[in-house]
Amino acid sequence: MSLGSAATENIPNPHSRLADPARLWRGRMRPTATLMRRAILVLAAFSGGCSGPPGPDVDLPEVDVAGYEPRARQLIEERLAAARALPDDGQALGMAAMALHAYQILEPAAQAYRHASERAPNEYRWHYLLGVVASDLGRLEEAEEALRTAAGLAQGHLFVRLRLADCLLQAGEPEEALDLYDRSASEQPHSMAAHFGRGSALVRLGRSEEALAALERAATFGDDYRPLHYRLALALRSAGRDDEAAHFMDLYERLDPTPRTPFPDPLLREVEELRVGSYRHHLNRGIRFETAGNLGEAMREYSLATRAEPAPAHALVNLISVYGKLGRYEEADAAYREAISRNSGIEEAHYNHAVTLSRRALHGEAEAAYRQALAVNPYSADARLNLGDALEQQGRHADAAEQFREVLQLSPSHRLGCFRLGMSLYRQNRRQDALVYLRRSVAVQDSETPQFLMVLARAERNAGNEAEAARRAVEARRLAREYGRTEILRILDREFPSGG
Repeated sequence: MSLGSAATENIPNPHSRLADPARLWRGRMRPTATLMRRAILVLAAFSGGCSGPPGPDVDLPEVDVAGYEPRARQLIEERLAAARALPDDGQALGMAAMALHAYQILEPAAQAYRHASERAPNEYRWHYLLGVVASDLGRLEEAEEALRTAAGLAQGHLFVRLRLADCLLQAGEPEEALDLYDRSASEQPHSMAAHFGRGSALVRLGRSEEALAALERAATFGDDYRPLHYRLALALRSAGRDDEAAHFMDLYERLDPTPRTPFPDPLLREVEELRVGSYRHHLNRGIRFETAGNLGEAMREYSLATRAEPAPAHALVNLISVYGKLGRYEEADAAYREAISRNSGIEEAHYNHAVTLSRRALHGEAEAAYRQALAVNPYSADARLNLGDALEQQGRHADAAEQFREVLQLSPSHRLGCFRLGMSLYRQNRRQDALVYLRRSVAVQDSETPQFLMVLARAERNAGNEAEAARRAVEARRLAREYGRTEILRILDREFPSGG
């Protein structure tokens, strides 16, 4: 007996992942005399009386930006020319550094920030941004020194203190970092970043119970910060709370992987805004639109990203997903071919292509594409789960069950892994074995749980466990009401009229 139609078994597959943009290409450039003259005309916009006494000679790097889009080339060349024209002007040097930083030309940016902080020693932002870039370059001692100076000059700015604390933690100084996180959490009790930092520092100090409490507190203020879910999942697993750990690990795997700062940072936002119109600008906008479900705008932004400059393949990878969701399969296939022609080693390209093939019921081709994704990353639970689904659709239930078991080897409490394996075993008439895994799939409560419970109630009834089936139906009805799942309530009322 079936446990439900396609409509009632429509527990969602993992969404296609959004690619993590690669760092932009770095190079060297030589400004022209024409640009030098033009820069001198706009120096009034850069100068502001914040320069210190003349310092050592400025040795700004030559950076070749010939491969960048015109807007980026103009910005970097003009600001470097302006800085060279006024080598003792901290503002001009800092603005040049910001242009380099915006386009991830980090070593020259650090050099320019260093000169800016020497010429304008009381301007906290140049010290701060030097600390940010030095940290990105792995020079933690330099980063710590610069951030300590910035924190001394800007004691009222929470983001400066949090950045220093993060640097100290990274540098292996968790006790001092914890002091700063404690101060921050005391002053801003709703700061997710402060509580997350506290938890991270306490983990380093071996204070596991306090760490878990801090991370759980952080999760109440920020449910979309990917590293928080990962660290919380590990802490819960260490505490023996495996089902909750699996839930947060599942959230971690589904959230947008684009790196971001966990606290508002007005100075970094100012740097990032210099890249309006750039590849990364359009890519990030596309990710935000896709996450919000606005597929038309996401498609437009990803398309602009592919044309913005010589760019990595990641915008194309995301276009595969969006075209597939919109049913524009020929364009999805074209984006896939273009993406792998640039870089065939991106798991998400093969994965998103496989998802579009599955949408068209091309299950054999989808199987091949999922296997290509796994050849790149054999530890992808999502790809292995969907490979199992593709095998199920071809009637290869034993092969599918093997893939679902592999998912649970990777993540023992993987919710969809438990559910899919249970369903696969049920189709093979191994009903008692199936119940073991279907019961594990309802360990976490959220808006999807009523659907899992409804399927479990059917399986219990079909196995002759009438009392347990009724109990599961009552639980499913309660949660369906709580989460507003009216379609589940209608089915439960029809199939279990005496329950609840």
